[in-house]
Amino acid sequence: MAFRMYFVAAGLLAALPAGADDLTIVSKMTRDGGEPTTATSYLSSDHARMVQPDGQEAILDLKTGQTTVIDGRKKEYFVVTRQDMDQMKAKLEQTMNSPEMKRAQEQMKNLPPEVQKKMQGMMGGGTFDVKKMGTTRKVAGYNCDNWTITLGQFSKTEQCVTTELPVPVQSWDAYRGFAEGMRGMMASMGPMAKGMAEIAEKMKEMRGYPLASATSASFMGRSSSSSSEVVEVKKGPIPASAWEVPAGYRKVDNPMLKAMAPH
Repeated sequence: MAFRMYFVAAGLLAALPAGADDLTIVSKMTRDGGEPTTATSYLSSDHARMVQPDGQEAILDLKTGQTTVIDGRKKEYFVVTRQDMDQMKAKLEQTMNSPEMKRAQEQMKNLPPEVQKKMQGMMGGGTFDVKKMGTTRKVAGYNCDNWTITLGQFSKTEQCVTTELPVPVQSWDAYRGFAEGMRGMMASMGPMAKGMAEIAEKMKEMRGYPLASATSASFMGRSSSSSSEVVEVKKGPIPASAWEVPAGYRKVDNPMLKAMAPH
């Protein structure tokens, strides 16, 4: 979820914000060939709620920098604060600089070149690229440009990005802070850091909002696919209930922090 939200934020950072109404964005989504579902995302001057094809959502409070991650399948949610981001970054840096990790990196240098290349790819050190395809189409009444994003041999995303749908101007600084925070955390992730920094730099070329996106991924023998396409955009005030966790959902500890806790 953190990686997906990072790329969403990075894409929005490339947009040139102008005076804009609050936006309610209705999309058709699919996951692993299943039946299409309809999901609604929201962008306002002080909040954003982004829905993913896997049923997860993230509510960003643009004033506090707090992110609430919701899992609709499990009926659970957790909160990520700015302090959490700093803590996760510090723990990742500690792990990457540990004697165990340094020994592993030294041992890797002694492996055959083809094995080193394969392992680097598994750790995110493969080829990262963002490419404008030179073709356009119309989605939900807006013209958009087709792009592809590739992450090594493991993931390919095709997006159609529009500059005809400006995000609310107040979102700019908040999304920038969120994306930079995610980038800072990922910069602690050893070989993966270079690729993430590369992608962040190249995604600056993608100016606008993604109206359609299709991703296919394969890792350790497991494949997945997802897609989303905007079918309607509504402009105007968003009800306060859009920023609330659904009733009956159980709050759990931040699993990212939990995974980093000493055992």
